[in-house]
Amino acid sequence: MKGIFQKKVIKMLSGTLRTGKIPNAFLFIGDPYIGKTETAIAYAKALNCNNMTLSKDSEEFEFCNQCQSCKKIDALVHPDVKLILPEKEVLTVNLIREIEEFIYYRALESKYKVVIVKEAHRMNISAANAFLKTLEEPPLNTTIILTCENIYSLPEPLISRCFKIYFTPLPKKAMEDFVSSYDNKTLLLSLAMGRPGFLIYGDLLNDVKWFIDSLNLKGNKRPPWKENEDIKRWIDFFCIVLRDMLVCRFLSKDAKILSVELEQKDNLQLKDIFDIYDKMLEIRKNIDLNLNKSIVWNYTKKLVEGIING
Repeated sequence: MKGIFQKKVIKMLSGTLRTGKIPNAFLFIGDPYIGKTETAIAYAKALNCNNMTLSKDSEEFEFCNQCQSCKKIDALVHPDVKLILPEKEVLTVNLIREIEEFIYYRALESKYKVVIVKEAHRMNISAANAFLKTLEEPPLNTTIILTCENIYSLPEPLISRCFKIYFTPLPKKAMEDFVSSYDNKTLLLSLAMGRPGFLIYGDLLNDVKWFIDSLNLKGNKRPPWKENEDIKRWIDFFCIVLRDMLVCRFLSKDAKILSVELEQKDNLQLKDIFDIYDKMLEIRKNIDLNLNKSIVWNYTKKLVEGIING
């Protein structure tokens, strides 16, 4: 099933199904496009499948994908399973109240009510405080799954009340299954960096062109992004550039940076590359705090000018 290749995660979640000890709240932590939401939906199906027969030694999700419960969850129309998305990049207190209203009604068709809150790191302070109260006294047979990229944006009391599961980039062998039907397999594997969602939901080659065009710094006085997600995607590509620079240093001086003709400055030191990488990760970590996009662009332009000729 697409997106469900996190073997350690599946093994851990299958253990909760086998023992029947279902946490009231999960926190799925990991990079975007790595399979957190798909795994949450699969878990909801496993909890409520009408035909599930879980074996004692199973380390996989077992659901039929044929019963009405599985089909409704897949279509996001199941009355006992709810997916909550940010509104204009923010999870507001009104959305948390919507969750509270949903979970305190009795389940209509299934044993478990499941709420999946996507991009929980986008909660504002009021929403996080309201949600903390929800987690303190959750109703029986209800599980809430938060997906999160940036755990540091959530208050510690909220984090401590969740069963934390970390998602990591997929190994190359698993990613090869996703690129088997594509041209430019080697390039796509390099760009996706273990995140299958980039291949399933995006167009990496067009994204690369957009990124390269943005490096025409003299012609791009304004930020090349409109949304916070654009900034994150841009920073992801910038980090690939830094990675390729290191490859050029250690493996092959003839290697291309981001598979295009970008040339690093001759006097660039390894320490400079690592320092810039740390700075970019810091920006990415704080981008959901609504940093001023023009200021971020002017800052990143200086970093680009310091490492790339052109």
